[in-house]
Amino acid sequence: MWYVIQTVTGKEEELMLFIRNILCRERYESCFVIYAQWMKRLGGEWQIQVRPLFPGYVFIDTEEPERLYMDLKAVPKFSRLLGTGTDEFVPVKKEEEKFLRMITGGSGEMADEPAIERMERADDATVKLTVVETELDGGIRSMEGALSCFASDDVRLNLHKRYAVVKTRMLGEERTLVFGIRLKKDR
Repeated sequence: MWYVIQTVTGKEEELMLFIRNILCRERYESCFVIYAQWMKRLGGEWQIQVRPLFPGYVFIDTEEPERLYMDLKAVPKFSRLLGTGTDEFVPVKKEEEKFLRMITGGSGEMADEPAIERMERADDATVKLTVVETELDGGIRSMEGALSCFASDDVRLNLHKRYAVVKTRMLGEERTLVFGIRLKKDR
C-alpha cells in the first residue's frame, strides 16, 4: 500500500534518496516523488522542466508501516507519515492510488512504456504534459494526457504560462493540482 511522508517543501528528493540509502529495502517496495512536467519559456523557446506535483510529499509503498515508522524515527529529515494523528498510518486510498497511477502513466493508457515495467519502478513517477487543443474563444476542445480524466468545465487554463489548474479531493483533503500543458499548435 502507498503511504505519504510529509517533509519540508523542496527537500522531497533529498529525503527520498536518504530513505533509499539508509532504510532496509525489505521494508518497502518503492520510495518516490511524483513529478510533473512544465513548460517554461527561456530565451524565446519553450523548454520542459520538472518539479514535484505534491510539494513536501514523498510516497512510499510498504506492507509494514509500523516497522517502517520505527526505522524512519532514526532518519533526521523525516517529518511524519500522514495519518489520523494517533500513530495509526492511513494509506493512500485505493481510488487515489489508481488516479495517481493513471496520471503518471501507470495504467498503460498514457505511458510511453508498458505499465507493468513502469510501475514496478514507481521511483520514476512523472506526470507528462497534457496536449490541449483550444477553441477560438479559449475554451477547451480536447485534452490528451493526465487532464483527460477531468471534465473540461473543471479545468482552468493559463494558456500564456502553459498550465492548467484542477481542484480534486486527494490525500484526505481538497487540493488544487497544477498540471503542465502543451498546446496542440506548439507541436
